[in-house]
Amino acid sequence: MAERDAEALSDVRIRTARMDDITAIQAAASESWRAAYGHIFAPGFIAGFLNSAYSTSALRAAVAGRRSTFLVAETNGDIVGFAQFGERGRGPELFRLYVHPRHWRRGIGRRLLSHVEMQFLVLGAARYFCTVHKDNVIGRNFYLSQGFAHVGERDTRDEWCMRKALWIPEN
Repeated sequence: MAERDAEALSDVRIRTARMDDITAIQAAASESWRAAYGHIFAPGFIAGFLNSAYSTSALRAAVAGRRSTFLVAETNGDIVGFAQFGERGRGPELFRLYVHPRHWRRGIGRRLLSHVEMQFLVLGAARYFCTVHKDNVIGRNFYLSQGFAHVGERDTRDEWCMRKALWIPEN
C-alpha cells in the first residue's frame, strides 16, 4: 500500500490555479464538502454554501489572486485537490484546503499544505492560522497531525481556530 501511495504521490503536480480549472475545482469542492460535512449539515445547507462560496464568479475572483493565492493538485490531468491562502486581519491564513475523497490518505493534502507553507516562509511568516468546523473530525485530525494547535473557537460558527508555527523568531 505504501508503495502504491508513493507512486501515486509522485504523479501529483501542485500548481497555481487557472481560470480553466474552475469547473474541476467546483467538482472537487462538491465531493469533498459532501464527504467531510454530510454528517454535520443538511444537504440543502451544503448545496447553498457550495453555490455561494464556489460559484463561478467567486472562484474567478479567488483564482485571479489579488488578495490570495489559489493552488491546485493535479494528477493525470485531473484536479484532485486545492488550497487557497493569503493574509487576513490576524496574519497569514489558510482559507481552504480540500482533496477529493477518492484521493484522501494519499499525501495530497500534505503536499498542498507544504506548498502553502513554503510560500508563507518566503514572505517571512513565523506562523499561520486556519479554521476547521469543530465536528469535522477528519479535518481536525489532519491539521493536528500536521503540527497545528487548537488555539480557540468561534462560537457563532462552531469553528476551531488553529495555529501552526513555521519557525521561532530570534530575540
